[in-house]
Amino acid sequence: MLSRIAVLLVLGLLAWPSGAWACSCPLELDVRDALKEAREEAVLIFRGRVDDIHEDFGKDEQGPYVRRVTLTVLETFKGKAAPKQVFDQSEIMCEYGFDKGVEYLVYAYGDEKKGLGTSVCTRTQPVRGASVEMESLRSGILPRRPVAMRRQHLSCTRCEVEAVARTLVCGSKVPCEPSNGKTSEDALREGRPFWEIAVKEDTWKDRRVFGVGLDGRAFQLVQRPYLGAEEACEQRVLRRRCERLTLKPLGHGARMTCTGVSEEEPLCDEKATRRATWGPVEAPPRGRCDWSRADAPDCEWDSDTVPLAPGAPTRPGLVCTTGDRGNMFPCRVVPDAAAIPPAADGP
Repeated sequence: MLSRIAVLLVLGLLAWPSGAWACSCPLELDVRDALKEAREEAVLIFRGRVDDIHEDFGKDEQGPYVRRVTLTVLETFKGKAAPKQVFDQSEIMCEYGFDKGVEYLVYAYGDEKKGLGTSVCTRTQPVRGASVEMESLRSGILPRRPVAMRRQHLSCTRCEVEAVARTLVCGSKVPCEPSNGKTSEDALREGRPFWEIAVKEDTWKDRRVFGVGLDGRAFQLVQRPYLGAEEACEQRVLRRRCERLTLKPLGHGARMTCTGVSEEEPLCDEKATRRATWGPVEAPPRGRCDWSRADAPDCEWDSDTVPLAPGAPTRPGLVCTTGDRGNMFPCRVVPDAAAIPPAADGP
C-alpha cells in the first residue's frame, strides 16, 4: 500500500490570516507508516501550551504581516526543547491555527538555528484528541492496525441556522433571503424584520446570524459546531436576545454587534432527535483513510459491505459513523469491532 497520496486541503482566507488560499498536504493511508515517518522527519516533538500569539498587520494594515506564537514546553518526546518555543509563522503559507491557552502536541520542522516551525500539513494537533499518539510517543511502540470495522448509521432532523432565521423573520413566507450592507441598515432603522449572516474569521467553528424577528425583537443566532463537528447530527442553534443591534458598514457587508444580550437558549438540537443503528462486523475500509489522528481517522469506502472471514480477528477495530458528510466518514479506534461501544449506542 502506498503510504501517502496527495490531497488538496482548501483553506479559506478568513480561516488563515496569512493569506493562504490552499495547501497541498499528504493524506496518510496507514497509521503506523504515518506515525513512523512523522517521528523520523520532525526535528522536535513536544507537548506545549500556547501562552501568547502576537499579530501585527503592519502600518495601516498594509503589511508586512507578522505572526509569532509562543509556547511553554510541558513534555518533550524528541530533541532538546528550550522552556519556551517561539514559532514565527509570518511567511508560512499553511500556518497552523493555534489558539491561546490550549495545549498542543507539536511536530516542529526546520533548522534550530534559523528557527523551527509547523504547519497544517504536520501532525500538530490539540492534546485533547492526541492521547493515543502521545502514549505511543512515550512508549516508542506503534499502535496496531485495525483489522475489522463496524458502521454506525446516524439520522436526525437537520438543524441549520439559516432555516431557523427564516422562521423567526418571515414565518412561513417564502422566499426569505438574508440581507446585507445598506439593506440591513435600512431595515434596522425602520424596525422591519430582516436577517444577516455574520462575517467572522473563524467561521469553521460556528456560523452566526443577526436580525430582527416578526415580534420586533433583535436576536443573535449561533450554529455550533458548524464545520468543526466530529460526526453527523451534532449541530445546535442557540439564540440570544439583544437589547439593540449596531452595525458598522464594511466593503462586503455589515458587521453587527449584539448589545445587552440575554442568556443563550437552544432553538434546535440535532442530538435530541438523533437515532443510531449498527451494521455487521466487516472488513476494514477498502478506500482511503486519513490518519491525521492516531485514534480517529476519516475513512471512505464503497457502499457494499465486505463480510469478515469466519474466525477472523476483530481486535483492534474501527467504528465509523455515516451521515451527511460526503464520502469521508469519521471513525475511531476501539478495542474490539465486535462490541458496540455503550457510549455510542442509541440516540
